[in-house]
Amino acid sequence: MTMQRINFDSAYYIKLGRYGEWEKSSISESKLRVGWSQQHLSAINHGRWEVIREQISHELSDKGAVTRDLNALRLICESTSQDVWITFHASRLWWCRVDSTGVLEDHISKYREVLGTWSDADIHGNLLLINRIPGDLSKIQGFRGTACRVKEVLTLQRVLNDEPSPEYNKIENSRRALIQSVEKGIKRLHWNDFETFVDLLFRASGWRRLSKLGETMKYADLELEDPITRDRYQVQVKSRATLADFKSYWNDFDGRGYRKLYFVVHSPDPSLEQSRGHSLNVELVLPHRLSEMAVDLGLVNWLMNRIK
Repeated sequence: MTMQRINFDSAYYIKLGRYGEWEKSSISESKLRVGWSQQHLSAINHGRWEVIREQISHELSDKGAVTRDLNALRLICESTSQDVWITFHASRLWWCRVDSTGVLEDHISKYREVLGTWSDADIHGNLLLINRIPGDLSKIQGFRGTACRVKEVLTLQRVLNDEPSPEYNKIENSRRALIQSVEKGIKRLHWNDFETFVDLLFRASGWRRLSKLGETMKYADLELEDPITRDRYQVQVKSRATLADFKSYWNDFDGRGYRKLYFVVHSPDPSLEQSRGHSLNVELVLPHRLSEMAVDLGLVNWLMNRIK
């Protein structure tokens, strides 16, 4: 499901309670919870900022802290539905807008109502996981106050709208060109080197080889084991193969004792190259997929040394 593009000029970060104590209730109840328990709602909603400053000055001795605290409260109170608010909870970035009502209060805290609900996804439904958020945005978690302005508005817009940065696009274009070159290089490998290359790829993925390389087995050139799940896999490596060859292995492999058979081909027949061979226990792996794996797993230099 795709939402409309999220547009905004101003964005703010809020820490939902000391040590995040209000994160769950804020998100589940669609509220933007804040502190300032000693200040009266009427003074807050009528913008009596000098009165509030005087009250805060009795709570905080540092003048700079008084100003920061007052400014944070004003950000929250004066924000409109055109702004975006963000916070971090459960290893995800959450965002919302506030509705037009003023500051309210319940038995937990003062708060502003959220327009709709808090969301932890972009417009395409992708979860906004913290480990996938750009560092210049995720570092705002370290802010020690209650609320502050988000300076990286363009970055946040790209994140919420699932739009790649110019740097990402440049790297991705270079990566695609590298994958195409690696695919051509793979096709220049000698058969023995190709079998070694496939072995290195699968073992670089974290699997252990159980068989000797090149050992004669009915359906496989390699037997592998996932060291965590202990699932076993077989890999059949072919220099050349047709669609009929693949279907033969597909039909004959019963999978007993093995989770999957990978059918890896160096130079596939056109009929095989155009197929989409895949099932729960048999998977076709052609040069393009191998080239992606080589780039991802750091085997480009190994390949270059073999085809120089």
